[in-house]
Amino acid sequence: KKLEKGRSMIVFEVKPFEADTDLEQLAKGIKSIEADGLQNWGQEYKLVPVAFGIKKLVISCVVFDMKCGMDDIMDLINEKFGDDIQSIDVQAMSKV
Repeated sequence: KKLEKGRSMIVFEVKPFEADTDLEQLAKGIKSIEADGLQNWGQEYKLVPVAFGIKKLVISCVVFDMKCGMDDIMDLINEKFGDDIQSIDVQAMSKV
């Protein structure tokens, strides 16, 4: 019961290396990541223009604080998709 109370929603900004990186495919791949402590990925994600035709992916997830943190999720994303990603930043984090 205590684990259920300590949850956070984390919103990530994922920036690709190339303008032609398929962010729709990247979002689907990221949402397929499963981890102990990761409750779920948000149903929706956004593609937000940055500059020069490059867009960033804004995607969210809910984690159980005692089992999983933002660094764990960022590491998992980098392990799977590091070749396509320039950077991952936390846009927002809030308790749920």
